[in-house]
Amino acid sequence: MTVFYLKLFMTPTLMLAISLAGKRWGTQIGGLLSGLPVTSALVMLFLSLEQGEAFASLAVPGALAGVAAVQATCLFYYGVTRRVGALVGCIAALAFFVLAALATSHLGGVALSVIATLLLVIAIVVATAKPADASAARYVPTPRWVIPMRMMTATLLLLVITASATLLGPVVSGMLAPVPVIAWPLAVFAHVQGGRQELAAIIRGNGIGAVGVVGFYLTLQHTLLQWGAVMSIAIGVLLAVVVTFVLAKVLEAR
Repeated sequence: MTVFYLKLFMTPTLMLAISLAGKRWGTQIGGLLSGLPVTSALVMLFLSLEQGEAFASLAVPGALAGVAAVQATCLFYYGVTRRVGALVGCIAALAFFVLAALATSHLGGVALSVIATLLLVIAIVVATAKPADASAARYVPTPRWVIPMRMMTATLLLLVITASATLLGPVVSGMLAPVPVIAWPLAVFAHVQGGRQELAAIIRGNGIGAVGVVGFYLTLQHTLLQWGAVMSIAIGVLLAVVVTFVLAKVLEAR
């Protein structure tokens, strides 16, 4: 029961912090923060607490496949919403994620997932370098209900993922672990409110953060059983933060 209350407290709190940071410092910072392994760390922590560290370790290869699928889905949503609205784009993107996750997990192992993720991140950075349809972008003041809605959406998604772990097993649970329960609601709300410029900023930040997420999962793969969940996850998150913000600074300088 304590773990359940931790989920109810930690997920909306992090969503609130990231939403306020994006509101204070801009969408790109919000995208970078949402791209960090915040939800991945929470899911892996709760899988370790509820299912055991061996279960969580077996979920890592599937999680890396999920990271690649997430980036493919972000790129897909960015492309498909040139022609359709946000609602249709969301439905199509969710269906695409399922297909992409299954394809990535069955076509190869960890190395292929890492390579696919890095190639997709490059494609995202290139696609969002010069925001398309800038004339269509618009600033809309954030309604009061938006941030609470983000918090509720993120919490519900996390509860669904972790509650289904026993039924789905470590492989499928791993694929669901990197689902960006913070970044995806943030991206859709930013798209609806601010247009494609805001969407591009979120997707770009999330893509840059995915490189750190890969480092996070590779750290877990080699340390989770040896060092335990808390230490391994803490080191993985620290590595992801450093990689993400160094890469962001390098790309900004270029």
